[in-house]
Amino acid sequence: MKKAILLITTLLALVSCSERTPQDLFDEDKSGVVLILNEYYYTMKLPNGNTLYFTGIDDDGSLENLSADYDDIKGKRQTLSGTGFFIDKQGTIMTNRHVAQPAIDKKAVKESYNSLVASLKAYFGAQMEELADQYRTLENQKSDCVSFDFYGNAYQDEEKLQAITTQQGELEEQFNQLRDVRESMNDHVSLDELQIAVVCEVGIAYNNTYVTSSSDLLDKNPCVVTKVSGKEDTDLALIQLKDKTTPEGAYVFNTDGKADVGLVAKVKDLFSSHNDEILQIDQQLYMIGYNAGPVLANTKQGIQVQMTSGKVTQLPDGDRLLYSIPTVQGSSGSPVIDSQGRLVAVNFAKLAASDNFNFGIPLNKVKAFLKP
Repeated sequence: MKKAILLITTLLALVSCSERTPQDLFDEDKSGVVLILNEYYYTMKLPNGNTLYFTGIDDDGSLENLSADYDDIKGKRQTLSGTGFFIDKQGTIMTNRHVAQPAIDKKAVKESYNSLVASLKAYFGAQMEELADQYRTLENQKSDCVSFDFYGNAYQDEEKLQAITTQQGELEEQFNQLRDVRESMNDHVSLDELQIAVVCEVGIAYNNTYVTSSSDLLDKNPCVVTKVSGKEDTDLALIQLKDKTTPEGAYVFNTDGKADVGLVAKVKDLFSSHNDEILQIDQQLYMIGYNAGPVLANTKQGIQVQMTSGKVTQLPDGDRLLYSIPTVQGSSGSPVIDSQGRLVAVNFAKLAASDNFNFGIPLNKVKAFLKP
């Protein structure tokens, strides 16, 4: 019994002095954090079976780069970057849903589409009226094709009359085509009648590698989206390398709330079941990610991941954890760890117009998302 007590006392003493430095945490974890690039566009299948392509909605509410040409939209894809981290040896990477599969306001798309159709119908109507005016003008010109001699005999210019008739026929054909198209267009299409989807091409780059173009991610390390949270308040997704292999030596993050740093940390986990409730106000946290994507990451030594730190400023409520770690675009999907290197959250959002009020998805939601 005395030996057991002595062993426990010794282990606890080791634990008490086992705080790891930020440099230790960074050196161990950085190889498991990746830069994600996503090039994407949206498809909209119409009730008549035709498909339109677009890249988003602009500030005026119009569909950006709207096209019926697939080859055209491929050269105009939107690009976004984010962060992810390995969670197993099979090349599975956790990130945010909005990084892996950017959403769009489908109601806004429907309204923009209906507005566009209404505008096109109005335009076609104006074109039809212009064609009708031209037709009437030609009809009036037919009287000029008849002339009379001194004795009142009528002579008809058949060549001129035929030319006018031919022009009228062409105008009538154009008019009928516009009318048919106009009548086939419905500017009151419901959301259920529009099938809107996002098409993504996703790739990653590793710390200390060189990135000069999108092909360095999309072609060298292509990924597929394997799981996306269907819950609105859980901004999580999984992507996976197509070869399903985590690179040798890349750090793999534990998603069970435990550190993976040897005996001392494991002993500490035995004496404190790690969960969201052990987080304390003003507790030190660290985030490892690619703030601003390739713009900030690119250095002479290749892309370099960054570590930022802050404190817990609001305890998790089951849905989110608030901390003072500064972030910018690109840090979405970054792992947030404590001073023992344990995963406590996945960064996903920031308070508007603020750099130091940022939110993470707490560990309890990460665990729930990963359940089969």
